[in-house]
Amino acid sequence: MSVLSFPRIYFKGFMSWDPCTFNNNDWQEFPTYDGVNVALNWQFLATQGITPQNYPTTFRPWAITLQKDVVDNPPGSRVPAEWNMFGTHGVQFVQYGDFKSVITGGALAWNQPVTSDPLIGALVAINGDQGSGPGRLVDTNPFSFWSSQIYFGQMSFTAGNSIISGPRNFRMHSRWLDLNRIYTTDQALTQPAASVGCCFQTCIPFEQVGFVNTGDSPLATALQQAASQPPAIGVMIRFTAYVNLYFKNGVFNNITQRPRNYGELADVLAAAWAAWNANGDYSQFFSNPCYSHVVGTLGIWNAGEVASVPVGRYLAASGQVAAISTGSATPSSARTMGHQFSLARASAAPALASAPPPQVTLGPIVANVDYGNELISLDLNSTIPENGTPGEFPSDLTKADFGPLDLGVINGDGSFTSIYEIGYDQYAKKAYEASAGIIDIPFQKTITGPNTPSLLQNGTLAIQVQGQSALTELPLSAQTDSRGIYIDEGTQADFIVAAYNLGATSTNTPLIVAQYDANLNLIPTNGSPLVAFTNGDIQQMTSGGTTTTVTAVTTDETGVATVSIEWAAPGFAVLAFFPYLGTFVPGQLPISLLGPCATTSGSITYAFYATVRALPPDNDVPQQFVDLWNSSGGDQTQAWNFIYGQILYVYDMLFNVMLEFVNLGDQQAFASSISGIWSAISAESALESSYAMPITRDLSAGKRLTLQLWIYLIANNYPVPINVSSIPPGWAPPS
Repeated sequence: MSVLSFPRIYFKGFMSWDPCTFNNNDWQEFPTYDGVNVALNWQFLATQGITPQNYPTTFRPWAITLQKDVVDNPPGSRVPAEWNMFGTHGVQFVQYGDFKSVITGGALAWNQPVTSDPLIGALVAINGDQGSGPGRLVDTNPFSFWSSQIYFGQMSFTAGNSIISGPRNFRMHSRWLDLNRIYTTDQALTQPAASVGCCFQTCIPFEQVGFVNTGDSPLATALQQAASQPPAIGVMIRFTAYVNLYFKNGVFNNITQRPRNYGELADVLAAAWAAWNANGDYSQFFSNPCYSHVVGTLGIWNAGEVASVPVGRYLAASGQVAAISTGSATPSSARTMGHQFSLARASAAPALASAPPPQVTLGPIVANVDYGNELISLDLNSTIPENGTPGEFPSDLTKADFGPLDLGVINGDGSFTSIYEIGYDQYAKKAYEASAGIIDIPFQKTITGPNTPSLLQNGTLAIQVQGQSALTELPLSAQTDSRGIYIDEGTQADFIVAAYNLGATSTNTPLIVAQYDANLNLIPTNGSPLVAFTNGDIQQMTSGGTTTTVTAVTTDETGVATVSIEWAAPGFAVLAFFPYLGTFVPGQLPISLLGPCATTSGSITYAFYATVRALPPDNDVPQQFVDLWNSSGGDQTQAWNFIYGQILYVYDMLFNVMLEFVNLGDQQAFASSISGIWSAISAESALESSYAMPITRDLSAGKRLTLQLWIYLIANNYPVPINVSSIPPGWAPPS
């Protein structure tokens, strides 16, 4: 099943993440963005002396000024624009200097590793539309760490003139989020999410995969052959990003601005804006990306597997465990705020240094049992944290030592039977990087011998650490490829959820779908639901004193169920799925997916869910614009002030890299760019394009139509009167 079957091709390297951070609100001290309404946060900005009347001259200077932050942890001086004001949202595998992202090896079968192959050393790449430019990182909810998506057009593996490549069919989403991926850490003001790790996956149908000049590669030949034979339907690419690094310009790239802290960042931002303000010179604008270490696998995609999330026999955390060895690193506990990863620290350094290793939950595992080949395969790509210090480079990627991982099964009477002890050397750094975290265990090496197949078929998989329960199989799981959903006022959306039982497609399986808010708390029925369920058995359910509206749907003969929702109010929702057999007990519904009210296995790391951005109610905006245009006799100044003040200003202020392409604050610059803007803002581009505008996908249908009406007026010499339906079907401005 999946990359857990053979053949496998392994790769390793680094990923560059270049988001604009100005709309993240990572720092509670500086909540600049009103994401619900897609606006600047005027209520907060008023406390800084910034108003709708003066923001064109006050907002940017304030945002790049080093300011004291006493609210966030650790406290210190920061810039409100955060660490990457000119970010492009680009996503790329690093290919710079000595830092390459390449294929490192593979395996044709168990105990048949491949260390010499023409494909080894092949460069790994992710590109945008038609292979042009980078992919793009976009959060459904810009304030969250659980809703990241990669929009892209193509992935490729290239060694000379030998290429394996294919187009995007499925957007990638952050899965298996681990907030403790660096196990023992110190605080670091400049490393906000250094310790967050996650897994990404996508699949490409076989008929769309190109194998060019790969005939002399045993790995590529085996992959091509295996991917063409049922039950295979294509290839799967799975990779994990972990141990993240900030303020590393000049290390992983050749960018000349190289701040190493927020003070230096404020200085180079001031210089960049001084050049712009002097004569429109944007040559000093610069990206300041985050970089992650990456390991990954290219393998087989089989029928019945969702494309963007690992499936199989799924083990989630069932308890907290501590390492037996942390090297020289210093333990801390962790908490999160938005994208920020904040570390709580003891007041006295000596006490901290002598503190015992912290108790943490391990990341998920998927397992595959191949009874024909008598092999257990486990994917630990996101399971075991590294030691290290945020921001330190070269990074300490030594795995925390939890001792042997005791793989076994929980029997019907609740007892645990050990099957195999996974030694530290099997999940340590060298082994992890060699096989992207995949561990294979032949039945012949288990301690249960001929009883192993029966135990695996009848028991619940589990892993114990030092005699304590660490990970336990959830027999039922539910996943969707529609992890990021955008819905407009007055519209409905349908999405598919697939259910699995012990890793196999599960038919006629009921699912409860419940709605959580932007803080991952269960939304009460008498609260403010952001979407309304429109199919299934819609009912009220009470858990932990909260009564909420849920829907129950059932998978069909193919193991999938459709969930239908409609827009109810603007905001950010999380729709969580709870598959069950028999009778669902309402009290099983967690009232939160994060924090002390979340169950261990039900927390956002292990939960099954989709994220929804319900866009602002802007359906009246086009008519307001038309009324203004007609009543003013086609006054272009009034019309532009409406377009800028109602729509463009927030993108102009927050996404400043746009100044390199089109000045959204300049009427003439906009008018001269209408052909490109028309294409970029289209509803079709918003679906999957890496060149959509805005890249954040938060332009409502109402405001999109208003911009289109303005472009239509420009292209047609400003006719009067018009109506909201004046644009002929299929019309586009001349190129």
